[in-house]
Amino acid sequence: MQASGLLTPRPSRVPSGSGARTPTAAGPSSNPADSADLWEDILRSADRAKTHAHKNIVLLAERHRGRTHLLDKLAGKRRQRPEGASALAIGYQVLESEDRDEDAAPPVSVFYPPSSHPTLLKLVDTALPPNPLPDTAVVIVLDWTKPSSMVRELLTWLSWVDGWAQRVSKDTDEMRDRSHLQHYAEPPAPGTPAPTKALGTTLLPLGPGTLTLNPAGVPIIVVCTRADQMDSVGDEMGMKGGSWEERTDWIQQVLRTICLSYGAALFYTSQTQPQTYTLLRDYLVHRLYTTPGASGEPVARYPFAHRANVLDRDAVLVPAGWDSWGKINVLREGFDLQRVHNAWESSINRSGQSTDADEEAIDDLWTAMVPDTERPKNRNDGAITTTSEGEQAFLAKQLEALMKDPNRDPRASFRHAVNSAAANEGEAPQRFGGVVGPMGAGGLNLPGVEKAMAEMEGGDDVKERFARIARRQEGKPQSPPNERPAVPNEALHNFFQGLLAKKSGGTPTQTPTKSK
Repeated sequence: MQASGLLTPRPSRVPSGSGARTPTAAGPSSNPADSADLWEDILRSADRAKTHAHKNIVLLAERHRGRTHLLDKLAGKRRQRPEGASALAIGYQVLESEDRDEDAAPPVSVFYPPSSHPTLLKLVDTALPPNPLPDTAVVIVLDWTKPSSMVRELLTWLSWVDGWAQRVSKDTDEMRDRSHLQHYAEPPAPGTPAPTKALGTTLLPLGPGTLTLNPAGVPIIVVCTRADQMDSVGDEMGMKGGSWEERTDWIQQVLRTICLSYGAALFYTSQTQPQTYTLLRDYLVHRLYTTPGASGEPVARYPFAHRANVLDRDAVLVPAGWDSWGKINVLREGFDLQRVHNAWESSINRSGQSTDADEEAIDDLWTAMVPDTERPKNRNDGAITTTSEGEQAFLAKQLEALMKDPNRDPRASFRHAVNSAAANEGEAPQRFGGVVGPMGAGGLNLPGVEKAMAEMEGGDDVKERFARIARRQEGKPQSPPNERPAVPNEALHNFFQGLLAKKSGGTPTQTPTKSK
């Protein structure tokens, strides 16, 4: 792979039409000043190519974590995505500086697998040049709109980084990362003169929990995208105000504790804060082109002159070397750093199957503070129980309700239904509530039924019989036996006529339009 930072010699700066000759391959220039400019450009280009070796970034993110938007912002313009780019096994992008100055950072190659599938991650080794660790930084992307999966994804990616670093290089370079952390000095505030460094200053040892992992010394930057939407996520979880703010501070403290153990930096990016993307890009260039000096102190080709920021919840910036356990505790008291540190190391060892399963893992602490909105909920909740009443008990209650109102006539519902059906002939039948009781004469007070019964029994004594039964049950006088309703029920009449026709073998007669 050729380095993109090489510059070709520029032509001589001779204005056209000035009468001076332009140096060509045919012979030397007649103007000594022009020849000096040409050789100066050639030497400067060679020195720049030697100083600025080609750098790489491995961008690790699951699908739908804001990776495409992040690359667009880091590139400074809308990228032209080639057709079918989403189907590539490993993505590739070049970050170029828009500044055409000679001191501008050269292009940086970005390689990104689509997901954490092991088959796709194997292609990272093939895409990178041999011995890539000295010229490669790792960026891990998390998504604030999915806080419940943050720590699981971070555990997956950092476990892969450890294994990848051991595969591609047998020589550990922890001293380079340790030197970077020890020599870090926070830039002065705007308007404040920079402090002078004393000669022969003794370096202080690293604090507790600092660079306990990452033996290969890989520069790591953890980026949490969509930080401006964290409050909306809290509303969806049913947490508002101080309760959710306390949990977001706890999440920041956990992430900073983990980053501190790897010597990593932590950045939040927000669409409402465009400067967060600019600061991230500047820091990437700063980390890639900071090389060890002859005296052990790192030489920063592109200094990062921005101070840490942990108070703006949607624009957090924690450079590597600035943080410590004491500063993490200042954000919110009561945070148990040692417990989180031990839980993380237990989870790392558990991924390698070399620890006791009874030890507390980081995922246990995380799920206790951040509700899991990604995994499906178990609907078989033992707290939800149903009971059914016995049949005899149910009927006893219904009997008691009927006995309390002896004057209630359940047949009134049927009479009302018959009258409604006759008045609204052709409409769909309606359902009427009520308690079903014995059918008396009122229920059979239909011309078709009476006629059929009379023909079957042989006389009008059937009507008298129904009338006597009704009077005994109701204790009320009924209508005369020969009284008939004005409107017949054609449906029931046709039904019984059909039954009689089948019995006698004759043809049923049509229903008259009016009783005679």
